[in-house]
Amino acid sequence: MFRALFHDARTWRYVVDAISTLVDEGLFKATEEGLRLRAMDPSHVAMIDFEMPRDAFDEYECEGEAKIGVNFDEMKKIMRRGRSGDSLELIHDADKKRLILRFRGKSVRTFSIPLLELEEEELPEPTIEFKGLAIVTAKALNEAIKDIAITSDYVKIQMTPDALILTASGESGEVKVEFTRESEALLDLDASEEISATYTLSYLQDVLKVVGAADTVKLQFSTNMPIRLDFNLPGGGRFTYFLAPRIETE
Repeated sequence: MFRALFHDARTWRYVVDAISTLVDEGLFKATEEGLRLRAMDPSHVAMIDFEMPRDAFDEYECEGEAKIGVNFDEMKKIMRRGRSGDSLELIHDADKKRLILRFRGKSVRTFSIPLLELEEEELPEPTIEFKGLAIVTAKALNEAIKDIAITSDYVKIQMTPDALILTASGESGEVKVEFTRESEALLDLDASEEISATYTLSYLQDVLKVVGAADTVKLQFSTNMPIRLDFNLPGGGRFTYFLAPRIETE
């Protein structure tokens, strides 16, 4: 049995939007510690690791372990019906094989979607040695990616001991967004050497749908290696995203 109440339905809307861009179906696992989902896109270019601890919920009940397989396109349609000020109640109805989603606000609105029987994938967390770390405001990173999208489908991310730099070039021109140590949007920077890697922009645009639920994002990467993005969520929740680099050939 699993039931949880979260105070802000909008947080879940942003999370589900971001997940749905990566996978069509996925498996939430509920335990006494909280709710978690780890999924990889079909091309094995990107992976999401989402976790919401029980303390993040206003109410949380879970006996044993519940595996909740859902279609994210269907879940996304429902989550977009959440209104400002709504809380969200999640109920796993194992007998009827359905996930109940209940918005509590000016009215109580109840939806349900059928559960999917999905096999659990063993997806270990990538083991990567990161050479650089930066923490920026989530909104600033989102705006930077929008600037880059004007000219290119790819973004080169560079880090020096003094700045985090995003650049792109295309037939229509060039773009450079720089976060120096003097930038209000750059909250932390740790790089002992210059590093850089290029990533497909559409994947970053997709995951940044979660920005509405996060204040900051931590970037970690190394030269021509996958990047890790950690978004902080209310109540100690975490949304982590791994993206493989684009390997440029001569």
